[in-house]
Parts: sequence; C-alpha cells; structure tokens
Amino acid sequence: MGYANKPELAVVGIETSKLHLKAVLLRDGALLCKVLENDMAGYRWLRSWLQKNEVDVAGLRVCLRLDAPHSDITARSLALMGMQVCDAPPAALAQFARDHGLDVQGMGAVLLAHYAAAAQPPRWTPPPPAYMELRLWLQRLQAVQAVRRQEATRLDGHLQAGQQALHALLQQQIACLDQQIAEHEEVILAHLRRHPNLDQPPELAGQHQRVARLAFPAEKATRL
Repeated sequence: MGYANKPELAVVGIETSKLHLKAVLLRDGALLCKVLENDMAGYRWLRSWLQKNEVDVAGLRVCLRLDAPHSDITARSLALMGMQVCDAPPAALAQFARDHGLDVQGMGAVLLAHYAAAAQPPRWTPPPPAYMELRLWLQRLQAVQAVRRQEATRLDGHLQAGQQALHALLQQQIACLDQQIAEHEEVILAHLRRHPNLDQPPELAGQHQRVARLAFPAEKATRL
C-alpha cells in the first residue's frame, strides 16, 4: 500500500515519562508502537523509526499532553525536527474519550493518536528560549525547597530524641538551603527583569507566588 504518497493520514501519539516515550503511529486505521528513551538519542531513533515506516516527519502531526511531566523538552525537540507538535488539553481529551467509549486513563499514546487524527488540534508553537530557561530555574527552585521542607520536618525529631549534634548539623544544612533558595530567587528575579514581556509560566501562580509578587507590581501579580 502506498503510504508514502499519503503522509497526511499518519499521526503519532506520544506518552511521556521521565525516562521513556511511548510512541504510537496511526495510519489508515493501523497502529504501530515504539518505546524509546526520553532524550535526544530517543528523539532521533523516533525519527529513524518513522522514516523506516515510510512516514515523512516534516509536518507530521504529533500529539502530546503538554501538561504532563517531562513533556516540555520532548515537544520542543520534536518541533525543532520539523514535526507538527499538537497539544491534547485534558478536558478535550477526556471528552473525546467519552464520546468514543475510550479509556482516558488506560490508552495513553493510543488515545492521543486517535485524538490527533479526529480532532486535528492546532499546531503548538514552542516558547522562546528565555521562557524555557525560566521554567528550568523555577523547577530547580522547587526541588531545593522540597529538600528544605524534608529537613525541617526532621529537625524537631532530633531535638526531642536528645540528638543535639544531629540537630545542630541539620540547622546548619537548613541555613545552607535557605541561602541556596535566596540565590535561586535572585537569579529568577533578574531573569524576569531582563525579559519583562515574557509570558508567565504556571509555576508563578502556583508554588512561587512570592517570587511573582517580588518581580511584578501588585496589580499584575494578582492576575497570575
């Protein structure tokens, strides 16, 4: 069958995780599945796999859930390869699954491929590098804050158990973490000042509202 003459019939659904991608190629009703590593080598293997299956990757519709963890770099990398990356918003995907009697939880990449073929969601435009850098800084800040919270929960336990040396050591470590948090926030604030027109990522309205209040006038921060 001449699939190479009908590239518009091919779509790909991709389910992301920290280490792997599950890619499902849907073409003329047939499904092919491939599991790859979620890194640059995996993206190149995906391109090679598609080409071996006579699929032109230029403009190929690839559908992901961009709200899912570990999807940002995947989406950006595939877009830079010339693929037409599309988002599957959770509400729209769930409605599509209900309308077609599909399991939104259990089908993953298969559901995304069917959604891309039927709904033809619009092309996603990668955000500028400054936005991606901001999100990485915010994620790093969140990781340091999580470690600080874990250490703080242990502090009283050491004191109540009479472990004075551990308590003092933990206090020093928490002070170091506080310093790291302050340094991360200063870097983020400087980045925001250099890019005043940058779209604000969801983290600023979630875990990092204090940073948002420092970076923007109060009337703007309230709208985040």
